[in-house]
Amino acid sequence: MKCPNCGTELEEEKLLCENCGYEVRVVPEFDIELEDTLKESISVMMEDMAEEELQNVQDNFEEDIKESRPVRSHTKNKIMIALAVLLAVSGIAALSVHLVNDYRYNSFEYQYQQAVEHAAHNEYSEAVSYLERALAIHSEDLDVKFLLAKYYERNGQQQGTIALLTEILDADSTYAKRDEVYDMLLEIFEAQEDYEKIGIILRHCDIPRILSKYNKYAALKPVFNKQGGVYDELISISLKGNTTGFVYYTLDGTAPSENSNVYETPILLESGEYTIKAMFVNMYGIASEVETQHFYISLSAPDSPVINPDSGTYAQPFLIEAYHDYSTKVYYTTDGSIPDQNSKRYTDPIEMPYGISNFSFIAIDESGLGSEVVNRTYHLEIHTNFDPDLAMQVLRNNLWASGKLLNVEGNVPNKLGINQYKVRTLYKANDTIYYIVYEEYLDTMGNVHDTNNIYAIDANTADLFKAYKVNEGSYTLQPFAES
Repeated sequence: MKCPNCGTELEEEKLLCENCGYEVRVVPEFDIELEDTLKESISVMMEDMAEEELQNVQDNFEEDIKESRPVRSHTKNKIMIALAVLLAVSGIAALSVHLVNDYRYNSFEYQYQQAVEHAAHNEYSEAVSYLERALAIHSEDLDVKFLLAKYYERNGQQQGTIALLTEILDADSTYAKRDEVYDMLLEIFEAQEDYEKIGIILRHCDIPRILSKYNKYAALKPVFNKQGGVYDELISISLKGNTTGFVYYTLDGTAPSENSNVYETPILLESGEYTIKAMFVNMYGIASEVETQHFYISLSAPDSPVINPDSGTYAQPFLIEAYHDYSTKVYYTTDGSIPDQNSKRYTDPIEMPYGISNFSFIAIDESGLGSEVVNRTYHLEIHTNFDPDLAMQVLRNNLWASGKLLNVEGNVPNKLGINQYKVRTLYKANDTIYYIVYEEYLDTMGNVHDTNNIYAIDANTADLFKAYKVNEGSYTLQPFAES
């Protein structure tokens, strides 16, 4: 017997082809030659019987002629009977042929064996015809369907192959050869470079070997590091695809698309309710189905920091202080934006800036949950003999006179840039209020550099001092002439 898959001659009683590994299906043996011989023998026997009877009739007829006797009526009857027998025998022979052919046509074993025999001789067109008939007899036999799919492929009937393999996968999820079916079907689509169909097939595949082999084509649902549910702590969600590609997500429950957020860093979930929908798109452009997870974060936000002083207009300097729980950290901004953990951290009291200033404070606990934002607006201004503009004029004149500036416009010796001056805050010492002025250097590229020079100007007398900062709101003063 030959292997129906590769044609290799099999050893007796071998059920597995050592050449290609094909599992040979065992069916009852049909001795077709014996069947044909039997059919022929029946026909010959019946014909011999008819000829013998006809010969007897002919002998009697000739005897009557020789003896010049009229042909007897019984002789005529025998002739008629002989002819009838001959016709009957011919009919029986024809009927026997018909019955045998009918039996073969409706025999699964016969049709299957004929298919295997033709396939062994690479006669796949005939093999397909026989196996289709066998399958029509036993339509639920998945092994026959799988073999027919192979015959279709070798006969150039690729669409039939695809349809039959798909039918097998849909028919029975417990079929023992499902991994071979998947392999054959996916290899066809891989050769066609039909990656979208490969992706669709892999979505519903549960065989690890197949998923591993074709992983680069797969676009499986993104994997969440946490399952949806209720959490009493701040959590971060990470999303992962099964291979190289991009994960797109939304937080408002809408369906994601390639125009949605691209996952890059973990998604921080603070207090509240979230519906995260995510999909994965691999490098072949195949999109996965959407994965959805619902989260409810039940957290108690920390108390807001207490900020002193309150918003208002002030004529003397104050330090701005924030009181908060030891388990929180306070951050603040002065540009109107909402503070977060990337903002400047409050560690010590802050000098109230001269003029109008806007502060926003937030307390953030160890879990990253923030309090409500506290806003403060301050207007620090004094009315004295020398306003800030006059004080700046005094300062520039003194710096020019001492050679520290080339002119009152702020040009600096041996440099192309200029110095600029700004009243930063007020300082009060022994009932005297001073303007605190910081010096900065502006280079030709527009960059500002701190020179670390601080000056103090008496707001009533315009006396000039060099100032050295000790702490926020605390300075040591030295007369400018002595510096």
